[in-house]
Amino acid sequence: MKRLFILAICATLLGAPSAFAWGRLGHATIAKIAEDHLTPKAKKTIDKYLDGKSIIQYASYPDDFRSVHLIDIGFDATNSPRMTVWGHSFQANNDGTLYLSERRGNEYVKNCLLRIQPVIDDFKANHRNMTDSARVVSLAYIVHIIGDLHCPKHIRYEDEPTSGQYPIFFGNKKVSHHSYWDGHLLKAFHDWGYMDLASLVDRYSNKERKEIAKGDILDWAAENARESRYTVSRKEGYKVTRLESTKDIVHAERQIARAGYRLAALLNEITK
Repeated sequence: MKRLFILAICATLLGAPSAFAWGRLGHATIAKIAEDHLTPKAKKTIDKYLDGKSIIQYASYPDDFRSVHLIDIGFDATNSPRMTVWGHSFQANNDGTLYLSERRGNEYVKNCLLRIQPVIDDFKANHRNMTDSARVVSLAYIVHIIGDLHCPKHIRYEDEPTSGQYPIFFGNKKVSHHSYWDGHLLKAFHDWGYMDLASLVDRYSNKERKEIAKGDILDWAAENARESRYTVSRKEGYKVTRLESTKDIVHAERQIARAGYRLAALLNEITK
């Protein structure tokens, strides 16, 4: 059955602050790194499509307006609601391999990998003929979801399908495991702006950046699922030690840099 992606376009970005993937700091940092590595042609094209605005300004747009970006999932109403919001996480098996479906048995499971690829393909093939609003929303989702799929707690493993929506303790403060990765960890180590954080993590050589950018979104998501699998061992009530958090921040910084380089490579490719 045909599945429709229904967008509610807002004229201005006036949404409330978000607590979703990476938070504003992480998403803005990823967008900044990507913007710094765009080709002149990609920069010119994107600047035209966004009416002179930076992709940084749209990096958290899909979180701010998540509730109005609906998908007709096309399943029978006896199995699940027909309409649902766009998912920002992806599915993985217990061995870290990707689960590329939107169903687990009779249950509908959100899978951003299956939703973002058609947006990428459509933009690459048709961006010159799209409406202005369609270009903006497509670019916003590409920028945002590439960031999301690099976040350690945007993976819904078979044995931990909540993506960390349970409490743990960090610095004697109770936070959700999801929000620990989305924002608390970054802010604890880098309580400054996205430009400073981008400068800190964007330290790879040209050769290293090219190597990192190889592959596609499935390769990148699978890498994250394998390397972030260790986070599942932290159950409800777990107390993250200072030593553990210093190792986690290295992983988070690496993921942010990878996301920025890969986003740049993707935008350079689809705006040719």
